[in-house]
Amino acid sequence: MNRYFFLLMISLYANHSSYAQEIKIVRLKQQKLITRPADYWFDAVKDDRRDTSDIGSVRAGIFSKKMTRINLPDGTAGGIHEFLRDNLVQDTLYALPLALHISRFEVVEQTGGLHAESEVYMTLSFFTGNNKLVEYSINSSVSAGVDAFKYIEGLIRQNLDTIFYQFDKWFLRNRNDVLASIRGPAILVNTVFGKGIADTGMIVYSPKTRLKLDDFEGKPDNYLPAAAATYSGIDLKYDSETRYGQTRLTVTITSLFDKARSWCKANSRNEETLQHEQRHFDITAVKACELAEAIRAWSFKPEGYIKEIDQLYKQKQAETERMQDQYDDETKHGQVAAMQDKWNTLVREMLAKQSCYYQR
Repeated sequence: MNRYFFLLMISLYANHSSYAQEIKIVRLKQQKLITRPADYWFDAVKDDRRDTSDIGSVRAGIFSKKMTRINLPDGTAGGIHEFLRDNLVQDTLYALPLALHISRFEVVEQTGGLHAESEVYMTLSFFTGNNKLVEYSINSSVSAGVDAFKYIEGLIRQNLDTIFYQFDKWFLRNRNDVLASIRGPAILVNTVFGKGIADTGMIVYSPKTRLKLDDFEGKPDNYLPAAAATYSGIDLKYDSETRYGQTRLTVTITSLFDKARSWCKANSRNEETLQHEQRHFDITAVKACELAEAIRAWSFKPEGYIKEIDQLYKQKQAETERMQDQYDDETKHGQVAAMQDKWNTLVREMLAKQSCYYQR
């Protein structure tokens, strides 16, 4: 029993010694990188590869046929982090902290006779928190004798120099967007009021443009007791762009009058009827302004902002219809002069409180 235990310890020791010799360490030369970042620094390097035990294998030694696994000191992430700390000039006090993620770091050697082609592949991504900013892939190679190990270190530094130089140029171009995506909300909303439309059958609301009787081009419905009918509504369009984890949302709101559907009976084509119908269009404009305010005040969720915009739109659409009905009911479609005067004043006051049209 004692002899067996002794032999077992010998075996484990021998295997451990063999394993320790399998990986050869590539020590990067302490040489400053070209890049001098002004607005960012790297507080973390993360190795996202499935196998992080090494970076590949090469034949090391003259006339050697044995492939030797290689790695950086303290592992790939640790080795790169230490190298950047010592050889990349960084402002760690005021600059933006970034994380460098390694998704590929591989040394591949193709051999034939006494010659070998060694290649170093790298794919590095630059992150702010969980948001990937940009990713770069690069490879470089060298043709050498069977002992390519001494060239690998230079290829690694060459790749790092190239990637960091490219990223620095990219960051300078996109700095403001990156900082906004980190420091600002996930959804940035801008509301715009439409000033024109390709459809000539529509009139876009403006406080400077009043409806005319000639704008009522539709065929009158003689079965209805009303003198005229105004078809107006709120058109809403939106587009979005997502960059670096932040969505820029532009919502365009347009108050429209449909000339082809709006009508006025021949015996009612007078100023009183026109003013009553103008108030209908004004009410639509007021509700369009309120919709813009509701959108600006809403805290949108990145995963559901489209649905939330639609809900706000439908809510304001329902409010508009109720107010239009109330207006017609109380004025009896403009036939009760006192109530018409009251609504004229009310709608003008509501418009005066809205800034969306008078900022043009």
